[in-house]
Amino acid sequence: MKQNIILLLSIFLFTFSAAQERSNSEVKRDFEKEYKALLKTITTAATTDEIAQAGEKVKKFESEYKSYQEFLNKALYPDDFDASIEKLKASFAYSEQKIKAIGESAARIAVLEQQVTTLTEQVNTLNGQNASLLAQLKEAKAERDSLLKVVATLRTNLAKRDKAIFALVDSLFMQYDKNIQPTGDVQKSQQTKLERSNVLSNVKRAVADNVEFLSSTQLTGNDIASLYGENRKFETKWNGIKKLLGDAYLSNKEKSREIPAIDTMITQWRVKADEAFWKSLNAMFSTAKLSVAPITTGSEIHPAIARFIDEQINGTGAKNDDPYATYQAFEKIWSQSLKPVWVPVWKENNMITDAQVADIDTKVQLWYSKVKPSNWLIYTLFGLIILAVAYILYSKTKSKPAVA
Repeated sequence: MKQNIILLLSIFLFTFSAAQERSNSEVKRDFEKEYKALLKTITTAATTDEIAQAGEKVKKFESEYKSYQEFLNKALYPDDFDASIEKLKASFAYSEQKIKAIGESAARIAVLEQQVTTLTEQVNTLNGQNASLLAQLKEAKAERDSLLKVVATLRTNLAKRDKAIFALVDSLFMQYDKNIQPTGDVQKSQQTKLERSNVLSNVKRAVADNVEFLSSTQLTGNDIASLYGENRKFETKWNGIKKLLGDAYLSNKEKSREIPAIDTMITQWRVKADEAFWKSLNAMFSTAKLSVAPITTGSEIHPAIARFIDEQINGTGAKNDDPYATYQAFEKIWSQSLKPVWVPVWKENNMITDAQVADIDTKVQLWYSKVKPSNWLIYTLFGLIILAVAYILYSKTKSKPAVA
């Protein structure tokens, strides 16, 4: 009897142990199966809703198997329960951030697409206005007032159109990572947008219009200074985008050949702008009969002007019957044209420094103190004016008839 009881107990313990082992096996199997499925759900999520649902599933999964944590940490390999859950959370965080970035990028691209459309329309509108203004300019040369108005409007429009072109290019290329060369469908899409926006044609037309404007117009010295500055800005911006444009058109040999052609056009524009710039600057001095040495490079600007003022102060320069009139002629050019218009262009192109401008200002003040009218002359003129007024009043009184 005792042996039978022992046998029954042994059978019961064996059966209980086997049932417990099957239960642990099922837990391990179900965990691994659900883990793989959940990981796939996270990596394939494409919308914010899908990734949010996946996040809830991760929380539920962790909670469901938390009670088996100790067993799974021993049963799983190579990653235990804790490592598996951390991987799920890390994968979820990455996917969530990626989907958020894609959403933000899509919104940004939509905004940039709108900018491209707006700027393309602006460039086309300005092209039409500039063509009309160029035609008006040719017909208005005989009418000075009309000419000045047309020149001012055209100069402003040319600068606006140039700015709009480069803003358009920026909007087109900001849609893509500047450090990654577009390929395949992305490059084709980019080429299509560039073609539709007429980028290269608009750049070429902008250069041609500026050259024509510079060549065919009787401009003032201040106009020339502004156009010279625009030329340098345009060239700098072009050098910054031409590689991007060239890369975008690599599959189109005809278009890629236009990049060097535009380089040549800009070089020719630079030569004309340089010639007009120095010619206009020297003409300002010669027209005012100021013996400033001819200036042909930026490095000559400060020495030539400083030397001229020093000669006037020391009396070693060209003789003039009225030294004060010479000072007034130079001071007018310096304060009304050179400082407000030319000096900023000189600074932008590293032709002059703030210290050199300050040096000229100091010399101008010393020159004034040297040639300004003396006090006795001012008093004499003031006395003569008083005498003249008194004489006029006396004459009027004398001429009145006596009252009977």
